[in-house]
Amino acid sequence: MEKSRKKTNRLDRSRKLNGFLAVAGLVTAASLGICTIVAVWGFPAPIQAQIDIQPDKNARTGTLHAGEIQEVAAGDFWVVMNQLPTMEEGSRDCNIEYENPSTNHYSARVSLYSKEDGKLLGNTRRVDPGNYVETIPLKKQQLPGEYPVTVMLELFEEKTPVGNLSIDITLRVLEEKQ
Repeated sequence: MEKSRKKTNRLDRSRKLNGFLAVAGLVTAASLGICTIVAVWGFPAPIQAQIDIQPDKNARTGTLHAGEIQEVAAGDFWVVMNQLPTMEEGSRDCNIEYENPSTNHYSARVSLYSKEDGKLLGNTRRVDPGNYVETIPLKKQQLPGEYPVTVMLELFEEKTPVGNLSIDITLRVLEEKQ
């Protein structure tokens, strides 16, 4: 009797362990599948939009360019930005030097698009008034040359979109110094 009870307990433990391992394997496979989908195709648009309107981690409080301070009327937006950003070959950091002056009423997200094919080159997350970002990380390195770029500024009042504007600039990529 004692022997069969031990055997039954051992079988029960073995079944429980097998069940646990099967569930753990399914959870692991599902997690890997979701991670692969996100890595290849990105987050669904509504989720990505919520991520993109979070404050930019590279934004710093203050100003890049000491100078005149303009009063900005409600509904207007003052853009302070490097219109001829220059970067070296091999770098992915574009020195956009975007500043959202403290007198602005809106936060902004800055995106750089190639005028040749319309593809997104790089972007910030939300930059609040009184903050600036010196560089925007590009998605990939660019070859030396000059590239026509459209800067799209999406404006937000807190987290609510209120408008956008675009500016055409030239991105200059210099050959790496030997």
